[in-house]
Amino acid sequence: MLYIWLAVFAICLLIELVDAGTLVSVWFSIGSIIPLFMGFYKTNNAWYITAQIIVFGVVSALCLIFLRKIALKVLYKKGKNENTGMDRYVGKNYKIHNVAKGTAYVKLNGVEYEVVSNKEESFTLNEEIVIKNFEGNKIVVEKIK
Repeated sequence: MLYIWLAVFAICLLIELVDAGTLVSVWFSIGSIIPLFMGFYKTNNAWYITAQIIVFGVVSALCLIFLRKIALKVLYKKGKNENTGMDRYVGKNYKIHNVAKGTAYVKLNGVEYEVVSNKEESFTLNEEIVIKNFEGNKIVVEKIK
């Protein structure tokens, strides 16, 4: 059984390395470690082999249920820590740089961005606006009154 648990450990770890990011088979690899050490006790007793399989299943399931969520949060942090650098423009005043086919554009650092308004406002050339937010590649603005 020692070689079987060593093979389970290696195969599960290899699957996780090939399919990185899913964090599923790594828990089965961890679950095979305890039965691997149990395999050093050389016996072919059916109850002992059954106990190894049960330990493998329980440890793998517990790791999958409890540790996967924690690992995903630690490895793949998203949200407030995601900074694109565009937040430095929020709250600042700019002028509409271009209006084409009813779509207004503002120029930031030499790049034109489409502007949109939450109030369904239309914009004219050189009209002053204030940047409120970013939604994808569009800038949410309001007119300055």
